[in-house]
Amino acid sequence: MHTLAKEGFRAAPTHEERVHEAAVLFGKGKSGADHFAQATLLEAFGTDDFPVLLGDAFAKSAIKAQKDAVKEFEPLLVDVTVDSFKRRKLVDLWTGDAFEPVAQGEEYKGGILEETELTHGAGKNGKSYGLTWELRRDRDFSALANFPKALGNGSIKGQNNAVADLLVKNSAWNPEFFGTVATVPFTPDNLDAALKELALRENHRDELVDTSDLVLIHGPALRGQVNRVLKATEIEMQVTDGSKVTKTRIQNPFTNVVTPMESRAVGKRLGTDQGTAWALVQGKTSDLPSIIRTLLSGEETVDIRVKKDQGVRPGGGDVPTDAGSFNDDTIWFRGRDVYGIDPGFTTGVWASKGA
Repeated sequence: MHTLAKEGFRAAPTHEERVHEAAVLFGKGKSGADHFAQATLLEAFGTDDFPVLLGDAFAKSAIKAQKDAVKEFEPLLVDVTVDSFKRRKLVDLWTGDAFEPVAQGEEYKGGILEETELTHGAGKNGKSYGLTWELRRDRDFSALANFPKALGNGSIKGQNNAVADLLVKNSAWNPEFFGTVATVPFTPDNLDAALKELALRENHRDELVDTSDLVLIHGPALRGQVNRVLKATEIEMQVTDGSKVTKTRIQNPFTNVVTPMESRAVGKRLGTDQGTAWALVQGKTSDLPSIIRTLLSGEETVDIRVKKDQGVRPGGGDVPTDAGSFNDDTIWFRGRDVYGIDPGFTTGVWASKGA
């Protein structure tokens, strides 16, 4: 006679191993191909410990999905971790004050990390999913198996949307972020002019703007032109000799100067400009980061919960969460992610809607 006591989720020596074994049993039994494994899974769902262990496994799966999801804007985001939800002024951690000479026996001069007028903070984001009790009774475990990935992916999609909404407003580059938006097409000459304009600007530290880590953001419709400019061995550009301006082919000067970033989220929001619009934004290694992602200490990954509202038996005793809620038999799962997306130092950004 089969007994659950011999199953890995009961017999494994550590909690982590029992969580793993619960996930293995769920994987074997959810399809129904192995009738013995599915019968064992159904029996395990009726225990107090298996749903809890499987919930832990789902949480780990959701975190893995969060880490594996496509992070469109990760090269732009600079992380700052805080201990509360209170919005605060951004401290200039990227100033890098120059060391000064110190004479023999002289005290070292103190540096100062200046507060800026920029503010940032973290906020709650999340989603809940209701899975019906009937799905489990019908042995349809596909929704249950897929929901951790849905929660993990949802976390990253939320962050991608937050960044895209910062960059684009009302179907155009956001003027509150980029300032004046140009109306020139993406060409070698116009890219060169934009880079020169940025290189001549001064940041809030009275230094020239860093142009060593610039990211070229565009929608999918501009991919061909971006590739023709950035990946060509030689390109045609205007060359000025005194008062004479001529077109000539030269070795591509833009190789490794900017990093292209194609974004579907940005392209969608740009509307009619998505085939022509382009922008330059500082990357995460710049000393003038353009976008700040604020994380809450201890809450850096997605948090998964299951709603425990199934009631108790008339004669006493707990009812497992997978039996469904008291009101409608639905099993509710919730994912929570805590972060904030705020503009950083935007002196070093530039944008054009195209011609």
